[in-house]
Parts: sequence; structure tokens; C-alpha cells
Amino acid sequence: LTVGEGGHSEEILKRASKDSILIGFDLDEEILKIADQRLSKLNKKFYLFNENYKDFYKKLKEINIDGADFMLLDLGFSSFQLENGRGFSFLDEKSLHMGYSKQIKGADYYVNKLSKNELAYIFEEYGEIKESEKIAEEIVKYRKNKKIETSKELADIVEKVVKRKGKIHPATKVFQALRIYVNKEFENLREFLFVFPDYLNKNGILEVISYHSVEDRIVKNALKELEDMGKVVFLNKKVITPSQSEIKENRRSRSAKLRVVQKI
Repeated sequence: LTVGEGGHSEEILKRASKDSILIGFDLDEEILKIADQRLSKLNKKFYLFNENYKDFYKKLKEINIDGADFMLLDLGFSSFQLENGRGFSFLDEKSLHMGYSKQIKGADYYVNKLSKNELAYIFEEYGEIKESEKIAEEIVKYRKNKKIETSKELADIVEKVVKRKGKIHPATKVFQALRIYVNKEFENLREFLFVFPDYLNKNGILEVISYHSVEDRIVKNALKELEDMGKVVFLNKKVITPSQSEIKENRRSRSAKLRVVQKI
């Protein structure tokens, strides 16, 4: 499903049988080009769509596929997006957009237009941030004199309120909350979890990798409800998290949580 730069998709295709078909989705056109180049080297059949993964079933119908044997949902964003002036990085001095698609309103719009209470709600609801009101207040105070235009600017504002603890940047949860809000990530996830059982073949597998406590809760509760209804069964009773060696190799994996179910 979610293809990103094609890392997971490449490994899946390498192991797939010759008659398998991989179908990937991403809202980022630039990333899809990278994934296409990567997967084209494998001489296996695949389709990539510049669409939201929640609408996967519409594309399946278009290419006359009734269902899938395996679905992988990686809810993280890629290093490419972090490093290419899209507003995802705390150090970005070019943008504050944070959108996977350039066609939507970005974080720059909301940070400069929403009221203190609306901003505090986003930080609390999507980031579970204790200092939500103080951060929102500081943002509103700052923008009275100057429009907030870059992620570096926003990160500096947050750092005035939230003190740094260890290696984790004080603005981490604020950026996470804004990214989730801008891209409607929770809404998309809920919509997908509602429809996927109808398009996963019997004994088919769904794997979901989440990076946020609220996100993981949405996944856990939705899949538990489906298990109670007799539609799926958990293959991992406890959530799977990365080992210390994995975290050392890839620091961004530290918050990853994997849940796996099988269609009954």
C-alpha cells in the first residue's frame, strides 16, 4: 500500500513469485518517481498510484483485481521528505508546509491563521502535548509582529516554551501534531481500517507500522474490534518494537510499533 521511496516494496518484490503484482500508493509525486526507478530494476510487475492509500480499493477495481494477499501500511514519512525543503525538518529555512501533497493547505497556513484555542486543540489532540496552551500562546504572540514562514522559525518559538530533554528536540511533538493534522492522517487511517477487510483475501496478512501513540491506539482498537467480530486474528498478541541494534542502525525507528493480523 504505502510505497514511499520503495524500500519495503523492493524487498517484497524480491521475495515475491513471478506472477505477483505489487500495488503502491503515495501522495508525493517526487517520491513516486524514486520508487518507480528503484522497482523497475527488478523486472517484476507493479503499479504505482499518486493517490491516497485509503482509496486503494478504487484502484483495485480499475485494474480488475478483487483482493490482496498481503497489505503493508507504513505510517511514517521518508528521509527524502525530511531532507528536501518540505517543512518537515526543524532546520528547514525554506518552508513550513509539511504536506505530502503540494495541493493542500500546509502548516504555514494553519499556524498563521488559527486561533490560540484551535492551535492548542491540535497540539493536544494530535500530539498529546502538556504545554499545548503555552505553545499556542507563544505562536499567536510571535505572529502579531511577523508571519511564521519556516520550520526553523516555528521550532525556535517552541523551544522558548519547551525545554530540551536529552537528544529529542522540544518541537518534535508539535511538528508531529501539525503534520498529522495537515495531512488528515488519523482520518485516512480510520477510513482504511474500516474498508480493508473487504479487500484482503482469506488468510491474507495486514501489517501496520505506526510511530505515534494515538496512531497505534487507533490501529490496535480497530483491529481488536475486527477480531471480536471474527473477521481477523492477531498474529502478534503483543506489539512488536525494534531491538536496540535496529535503533542503533536506524534512530528514526525507535518509536515504531508493528501490529499484524490475518484475515479469517
